[in-house]
Amino acid sequence: MDILHALSAEAARRFDADVDASVYDVATTRSGDVCVVAGLRAPALGAREQLTVAVLRSRRVSTEPEVVGLWPLRYAPDAELAQSGPGRPRLVLPEGGPAAFVVFRHAVVALVLAAAAAAFEEAVSFRNEDAILGVSTAPPFPYARQESAESNLMLTCVGAGVLQVCVEVGKILSAASLAGASAATDTEPHGTEMGAAPWPSPGTRVGKASSPDSLEREYQTQIEQAVFFGVGNTHNPLSFTITSHAAGVDPALETAALRVSQSILDNTSHFIVDRLDLGAHLNERLRRAQAVMQFVADSGLAAKLSRETRVHLCAHAEKLAAAATLWEYQNDIWAKKAGAASQLLANLVASFLESVGLQTRDSLRSFFRQHVAAVGDVLVFMHRNLPALRRALNGSESGRHDSQLVSYEANRIVVAVLQSAMMFRFQNAALYDVDCLPELAAASERWTEHPAIIDLLVQRLEGSYRLCREISGQHCASVYERISATTLPSDEDPGDANRSLSIFDDAVSISHPCLPDAAGTHSNEEARMRLGSDDPYVSSLALLRETIDQIGPLANLCFRAFVDRITLLQATGASDAAELVRRYDAARPRYLLCLVPLARVSVAYRLAEEYQDLATLVTLVFTTDSGNAAMQLRRYSERFGRPFADTLFAYYDKRQAWASLLDTQDASFDVWLKEYIDQRMAADPHGPMAQIGWIHDVKMDDFGAAAAKLARAGRDSLDVDQARTMLSLSKLAFHAVECQEGSRDADIDEAHARLEDALEMCQVQENLVQYLTTVVRDSRGHAPELTWRRRDDVSDKKAALDAAMLTTTPETRHDRPALYIVYNELVRCIWNGRTLSAEDLVDALTFPDNTPAIDSASASCSAEDAEQCNALVRERCSLAVDILSRASIGLPEQTREAALKTIWRRVFLSDDWPAIRKRLGGNVPDSELRAELEQTHLHAVLENCLITRELAHPDWYLLPADAFAADDLDYLVSTRLEPRFASGSEDGSGWKPLSTTTASALQKDYGVEDSRLRAAIDCGLDNYYTEIMRTVSDQMSRCRSPAHPADGAASDMDAGSSSVGTEVLGYDEDEDDEMQMESD
Repeated sequence: MDILHALSAEAARRFDADVDASVYDVATTRSGDVCVVAGLRAPALGAREQLTVAVLRSRRVSTEPEVVGLWPLRYAPDAELAQSGPGRPRLVLPEGGPAAFVVFRHAVVALVLAAAAAAFEEAVSFRNEDAILGVSTAPPFPYARQESAESNLMLTCVGAGVLQVCVEVGKILSAASLAGASAATDTEPHGTEMGAAPWPSPGTRVGKASSPDSLEREYQTQIEQAVFFGVGNTHNPLSFTITSHAAGVDPALETAALRVSQSILDNTSHFIVDRLDLGAHLNERLRRAQAVMQFVADSGLAAKLSRETRVHLCAHAEKLAAAATLWEYQNDIWAKKAGAASQLLANLVASFLESVGLQTRDSLRSFFRQHVAAVGDVLVFMHRNLPALRRALNGSESGRHDSQLVSYEANRIVVAVLQSAMMFRFQNAALYDVDCLPELAAASERWTEHPAIIDLLVQRLEGSYRLCREISGQHCASVYERISATTLPSDEDPGDANRSLSIFDDAVSISHPCLPDAAGTHSNEEARMRLGSDDPYVSSLALLRETIDQIGPLANLCFRAFVDRITLLQATGASDAAELVRRYDAARPRYLLCLVPLARVSVAYRLAEEYQDLATLVTLVFTTDSGNAAMQLRRYSERFGRPFADTLFAYYDKRQAWASLLDTQDASFDVWLKEYIDQRMAADPHGPMAQIGWIHDVKMDDFGAAAAKLARAGRDSLDVDQARTMLSLSKLAFHAVECQEGSRDADIDEAHARLEDALEMCQVQENLVQYLTTVVRDSRGHAPELTWRRRDDVSDKKAALDAAMLTTTPETRHDRPALYIVYNELVRCIWNGRTLSAEDLVDALTFPDNTPAIDSASASCSAEDAEQCNALVRERCSLAVDILSRASIGLPEQTREAALKTIWRRVFLSDDWPAIRKRLGGNVPDSELRAELEQTHLHAVLENCLITRELAHPDWYLLPADAFAADDLDYLVSTRLEPRFASGSEDGSGWKPLSTTTASALQKDYGVEDSRLRAAIDCGLDNYYTEIMRTVSDQMSRCRSPAHPADGAASDMDAGSSSVGTEVLGYDEDEDDEMQMESD
């Protein structure tokens, strides 16, 4: 018989290609046929050799044998395929079949051969240390007449000794017959047709079935065998493995693993042995549930399970771990006296099961046996029903104590369930690997991060803190005083000025500690209360201590639930993630700081460090351990780096502890502080950092930045003396910059250019103070000393009123009373050394119309100071134009236009144009006309602006028709004056608040100015203005001619001055229109 040729020919016909066949072992069947174990290699099978069992029949020895059966094996270990020696597969046919065994070195494949196909195939693997040494069968040849219902194979292994493999042939053939697998009942194959079972794809192993349902069943069977008989059993010689060749996640494997795990969780698996000891029963189920994932991971298939599946498998084990711990709690509580608190869990479980339509005789045990999956729902059920239970108990003194005990036991239940679940999750994080790359998969919600669980934990924390306050108020005054003295975050509105201050609101620093004993500086051991009994059911102090100890674990569980849910929402892009983050940021410091008055500072530190609440860490350092604050801050800065430094800076900044903020002792802190100051200044250019940031810049030798900050601080200062000091320091810093090479930039140059303007404004205000002081003193007849002037006292206020009255005429005070009130307030600000804005300074310079000159002989100042004051008064309007031109860079366009109109409108109104027109009426020579116009205030202002101050740009001059206030009334009244005065003295200026009726009065006063201006225009003001401008322009041209050389600056501006004269003095209407357009 040429067995190889027959196998090769049949396989070639099957695959339509050349096939190489090799025979490993041969045996004879009961009917005398030949059964072989052969290996086939063909291109259709890939590079892997396919093991097969074939049955060949030959009617005569000399004829070619016929292949009547050819069945592929799904199990074929590559490492055990050898042509000879122990690794060679052996074929065993006990009693000639139909059961067959293919024996490898570490495995046995059992088959039952039928006519059309293999009715049964199962592999039994052994551990590596239990290699098969030999096999035997009974009874020996000749075979019995009747087929045995069972077929046995005896194995001799290295470690396990003698083992028996039994196959129930009768049951298998009956099942195959019912399924239609074989129509024959005889074990001998009579037909000539070869079995038509489909050939497996290359690399198929045990567990690869023809349909998804059968594949899931095979996976489930193998997982159950491994979980209940293999994993963790070192005495079992069998090796349990499972393989999957699915690309990526294997849905069948996921379904099978979840079914096995769910059956263990629900106690429905027939492999679980029920026990009276419920605690041992729960621990056994926990071990089996964990073994499901352990088996999959040991088989190298953890990646075949999606994150959602691993989350569910972990949740099943977590709930069993929680149930085991909760049962231990219940066993402990049963030892207490009977009461509502000791029966809390039992009553809750009974009510919960009844609410879902389940009623049993022993609800508690029934829950732990069959309904552990609902342990989270029980917590939520308790949370919803606990307030009603406590209210029912608060009717009497004894009931009130029971109510406190119920709250205490509820905390114990929550901690027992969630803490054990979290502990299991963290201890087995590597096994389940549920946190790996959550952004790559659809995140699955875990039961401990459900919103109801978060609400439960938050309410438990609130209730526990209230319980501590309640108990301490009756039994422990020291704790109650600390709680009462503490205002936690979210207790009150931080913006409420009337809220009570707390120890956490103190502006503490390293150099200025302010820590009362109530801050909780006692150690945990010192804070232990002297108890008469350690039993909280007997002693209220013991109950207080136990409740305080519960807050730390509850806070930890609460924060962890928040963090897990925030991670989930952010991974899925949920819209409510930001709201949950805000809620977490508000809850975390509140429950951390509540541990301070309860003398659990070390717990607060540990939790703040774990959850990186850096702001609370800084607060804890200063409010609990100020003596070691420097060391603590250095340690945390080394641990957390830049984020902690920014938090520390913000803490100092919020409490205005500027000395501590700038007192950095580390080079890295210097760099971080500079960046922090720059960021704060970018967010708030006029905030406190602009006042103190320059100090740190000087420390860092960055004089350019220091100069810019000083200049800005000087311009923003509300005090003239302080502003001058800041600006002077800025000037020194700019000088230091000029001494450094390569340290200047565009921003520094711009700040330097604006510095002189700001200094001049300070000088103007100081001269105004000097002038007003002198005027008042002269009117009162005081001696020339200046020491009598004080700020903000009664006499000083009276002096400011006198100054305003002495510099205005009765007519002005009568015609424009509202604007006079504004002027009066401006004088008070000047008198008190407050800094005025450019708009206010323009008003203060242009409104007064009675400015007597100061006589140095009788004045309270020197001749030089008197001359400066007189010059200021004479040139006050041109000075206002100059100030506005310097400050225009930072002013809005509407503000600049309104201020410019105010200046020129009041300049035009300072002369009596009807009287001038009357004097110039009739035949008047040109010389008299020029002489009359040169005596006007308008001529003096234009001359000073164009010639003395060289303000040649036409944008700073207006025609009389363009100076009306009507177009700017809304801005002047509603935007600038009325809201500012009506809001009181927010800027520290001391201005009195004015009523809202001032708006109409202000509008009326501006209307008076417009009416007077209109009357002046009717008297020929336009022509007079044009003639005066022409005269001044001619005079300016003569001053700049070669016969009258001027300095370089004047020469450079000559073209601009000529332009002014040409555009303003022309009589042509086109030129007038062009001038008006440019002015607009």
